[in-house]
Amino acid sequence: MNPKLAESTRPEEFPVVLKPSMEAMRIAIEAAEVDPRRTLFLDDNIRNVAAGRAVGLRTVLVGKTVKSKEADYVLENVKNLAQSISDVWVGGSDGSIQRISSTRSDIEVDSIRTTTAVVA
Repeated sequence: MNPKLAESTRPEEFPVVLKPSMEAMRIAIEAAEVDPRRTLFLDDNIRNVAAGRAVGLRTVLVGKTVKSKEADYVLENVKNLAQSISDVWVGGSDGSIQRISSTRSDIEVDSIRTTTAVVA
């Protein structure tokens, strides 16, 4: 992540920061304009998950089956995210908060106000 990379005239002027740097996490949160307490961060690397949790993100360690102190949740596979993590909340199209049911197999596109992917 480097929000000033386009302004750079030489590589060392504005260095790129990567996960698991907490600075990279903070830059990503700011760039995405999200509330970290209401943002679910998924990663398959325990160090990245620990850094995300340290900056206040709700975290999911993907590809594991054993609970970890570094992650809020552990998922073997993201296909069952809505069913496995029943307390995930999304904003409704009318500004209200809607809960994703743990028995629901699909998430309606209309129920998600915004989706922001941040890739480092």
